[in-house]
Amino acid sequence: MKPTKKSFTERSGKLLSAFLFALLLAPVCSFAQTDNTAALQTQLNAGNVTLSGGTYNVTGLTVTHALNLGGATINMTGASNATIKLSGAGASITNGTIKGTWNSTLTYNASGAMGLRILADNCSITNLHITGFPAYGILVQASNNPTISGNSLDNIGYIGIYYDSEANTTGGTISNNVIDRSAIPPAAVHQPSLAVRGSTSSTFISTGWTISGNTITMPQLPTDWTAEGVELRNLSNSTFTNNVVKGGSIPVSIVRSTGIKSSTNKMGDATHPSQLEGLEFADCNSSSSTGDIIIGSTQVGILLDGSVGCNGIQITNDQVSGTTLECIHTYTNTQNVTISGCTLTASAAGTKAINLHASSNISIVNSTINGNSAAGYAVMVDTCPGPVSITGGAITNFATCALTIYNGQAGLTTQPVTISKATTITGVPKVFNTILANGAAVSTVAVQ
Repeated sequence: MKPTKKSFTERSGKLLSAFLFALLLAPVCSFAQTDNTAALQTQLNAGNVTLSGGTYNVTGLTVTHALNLGGATINMTGASNATIKLSGAGASITNGTIKGTWNSTLTYNASGAMGLRILADNCSITNLHITGFPAYGILVQASNNPTISGNSLDNIGYIGIYYDSEANTTGGTISNNVIDRSAIPPAAVHQPSLAVRGSTSSTFISTGWTISGNTITMPQLPTDWTAEGVELRNLSNSTFTNNVVKGGSIPVSIVRSTGIKSSTNKMGDATHPSQLEGLEFADCNSSSSTGDIIIGSTQVGILLDGSVGCNGIQITNDQVSGTTLECIHTYTNTQNVTISGCTLTASAAGTKAINLHASSNISIVNSTINGNSAAGYAVMVDTCPGPVSITGGAITNFATCALTIYNGQAGLTTQPVTISKATTITGVPKVFNTILANGAAVSTVAVQ
């Protein structure tokens, strides 16, 4: 039986439909502003998609499988929501550009358009250039084990990469990203470039993060103290290593976290000093800074503080210099701190290298502490329960003394304050200076 010949109308209709679909999916030409949203979404709903370059205009896409942009650019034409949502477990996007219309001369809008949003577990965002968004570059909420790696972000108004689970979650990897928000005027930047939070204000914890190899640049001396380079909040058992963070109010702030290991990071430089401190631990427990380099701060190098205080912080082999105030400052209720093998250079007139305030059980071991013949004291023990010990290392070139003890709190006796005979002290007028008031006392002050 002969096949029935299709009519011209039927054949031409099918050809026209195929042509229109291809036109919708085709890269945008300079003379047209085709909306490619529907055609791309149809492809994405069917499974994995690989594009081959070009430029596409969208109002928002949802990815549940794998999207390889193949070097393509996705232009966001919508004024709100995410350009790309990863909503299926294991969904991924790689190799292209996600582009909005915002630039640093405009006001940020936290409710405006964003680059990407992760809404499922085990998703990955890799090797993208994300630029021109008034809200977030990447937003992740209540998801486990995300991977965000090898991306570059610029012209992001509110927060570059933001993870806020508000639930107990398993962390992932944020590595080898470049976030540059330095073009934003200092008075117009209000939030961090990278923020990872188990929660903002509750007790939820996210655990097991690896944050490494990122380069983050913020405006110099921003007006808003919340404009940090990196904020890690309510995390546990996580590593922050080999990152470079410049500018911002605080290059790195670690808050209400336990078991955080910060190592071999560089925070600040001569042209991008921090507004407050270089590295902050606030209300943290059993955490460490090892081999970190802090250069340049209009206030403190390393600050241990918080409403409750820190407990069990180890500072090992760090280098701190270029600060206006102390290299290291421990604040009220800080306890069980070891400062070991550090090189601390205090060069501002009259300041201290280490300022211990209302702190207890502090050990300073084998550290090199230099006052450049300008700073007043190597160590200030201010209203501390103690004990405080300095063992080994070297103290050189301080204008007043190696160690000053002040206690003016009635009824408080500072427990033993000691310097070992193995500590080399040169270029310092005297070893100890003790100031007591209101019946306060020190149990022992001695070289042993």
